Amino acid sequence: MNRVAIFGLGLIGGSLALALRARRADIAVQAIDHRAVLGHEAARAAVHELISVDDAKAVEAAVRAADLVVLAAPVRAICNALPGVLDAAGAVTDCGSTKRAIADVAAASARRSRFVPGHPMAGRPGSGIEQASADLFEGRRWIVCAEASAPDAVDTVEALIRIVGAQPVRMTVAEHDRAVALTSHVPQLVASALKVLAARRNAEPAAGPAFASATRVAGGSDAMWGDIFATNADEVASALRDLATELEQAAVELEQTPAAPARVLELLGKARALRGG
Repeated sequence: MNRVAIFGLGLIGGSLALALRARRADIAVQAIDHRAVLGHEAARAAVHELISVDDAKAVEAAVRAADLVVLAAPVRAICNALPGVLDAAGAVTDCGSTKRAIADVAAASARRSRFVPGHPMAGRPGSGIEQASADLFEGRRWIVCAEASAPDAVDTVEALIRIVGAQPVRMTVAEHDRAVALTSHVPQLVASALKVLAARRNAEPAAGPAFASATRVAGGSDAMWGDIFATNADEVASALRDLATELEQAAVELEQTPAAPARVLELLGKARALRGG
């Protein structure tokens, strides 16, 4: 792998660029984004070449020359960019937080097999190139949905993942969206609900480390999360229903007189066992 082009130089795209430069100085890294992003000093330090998304000729040349094109943007932006990129690139992957909508767009292309859906399970509450870090992916899982992709394209993507210190994990597109609904999307809603409820009940003066940890990801960007909830609505709703069932059963027990928290303690016990403690 000699050349990588990254669409989107935010937290994920910027961290990918920094990780590649730190670990493989021989790989030329190009970034494609809006001029406002490319003007940041952090952007200039992250890559070898900056290309404005408005410069169609330069973008096409970068895509054709790259061994791998990485789409690191919100889901709908990936869906919009993917057809044109896939027509010209040798291999393409993405870092989108949901996969089914993106895979549906790719399925319309005669070059679908050159696309390998992906999702690094890494991040932090902040966003933007200023938050990027070369070690963001170190030791993290990176989901690869390879069921409709050419083996050599998958090999290229998984090589990139290993270069930046992450571990490739295979899932189908459907498995991915079902899993991240519970491990990422519902926690975002729960953290946000706790934060809002604490403010409503004037409980924040009593907040300690446990509350800070539980609400660390509260809030989030409308641009990113709007896309996520729109493209994974069914799986997020299903996971929320399951969670609500668990919590409702706990509430019923605790409302008894006297309280009979057997199920609550059983739930804590199962969680301890799963954590290895």
